[in-house]
Amino acid sequence: MLHEIEDLEIERTRVPGRPETDSAPPVLAYFELAVDGDPAQYASRLRGVMDAVLQIAASESFDDDDDLPVGTIPAWFRGVCRDGASPEAFAAEGRDRYSERTGSEPWNLQNWLSRFDPDLEVRGWAWWDLTRAPAGEGRLRLWADTWGEPFFAWEDLRWLLYACGALTVADPVLTKPQVWAGEVSV
Repeated sequence: MLHEIEDLEIERTRVPGRPETDSAPPVLAYFELAVDGDPAQYASRLRGVMDAVLQIAASESFDDDDDLPVGTIPAWFRGVCRDGASPEAFAAEGRDRYSERTGSEPWNLQNWLSRFDPDLEVRGWAWWDLTRAPAGEGRLRLWADTWGEPFFAWEDLRWLLYACGALTVADPVLTKPQVWAGEVSV
């Protein structure tokens, strides 16, 4: 999927809060996740990383051989990525759950950032919203625009969700935006 600079800027406006209901695409995907602790604190971590990475994606050149600047990426996220410093406990536990679930190593930060390159078509999703799941306490739903595609690249998102401290991350479910509109944002 191609993410133009304007698309990234619009996506970034949705990160801090709920988008307008009438702006929803015909189909959305959600990822149900369980979090340990305060869902608002989890949401703050998730939104902080997304805001920073979308700002980088919209403003930096991915064409250079140089590493992208990471000073705006929260330190705890830089620390949990492969070759990072000592991660905070919630992130280290999320990293371990990610590895258990996928059999993969933690992501290298620069490799993960490269997924947001506007000229590549590797990221198959765009941030839509984060809501409380109807399933109960400690359950959230990350909503994404996948352009209606039932199969799309999202391993980068799975890494982020676990690194933020998710206990579990379910595979995506496509649904009509009315389902999202009936839920409460975190």
